Amino acid sequence: MIVDDEVAVLEKVKTFLESDEVDVVTASNSRQALELMEKEETFDLILINTPMPCSNKTALFPMKPNSKLTTGETESFLQKPFTKEQLVNFVKERI
Repeated sequence: MIVDDEVAVLEKVKTFLESDEVDVVTASNSRQALELMEKEETFDLILINTPMPCSNKTALFPMKPNSKLTTGETESFLQKPFTKEQLVNFVKERI
């Protein structure tokens, strides 16, 4: 699942990942994301758009539902803007 309030970013990320045979669900806010999760849908990975600490830049941070994150995973992010290759590699390394 991708959570981002920018519709253009959601569509771009969805297109990039689906062209590489990754199933994608999108949510434009955290409430919508929680509703999707409550519908008992399972997700291997959730990418959440959020401001980077101590910066005015944003990035996609990964979250693995129902699993414990290792230290390295909590510190990983994909800073915007990114290329298709960077996005696909980022997602595939975490799934």
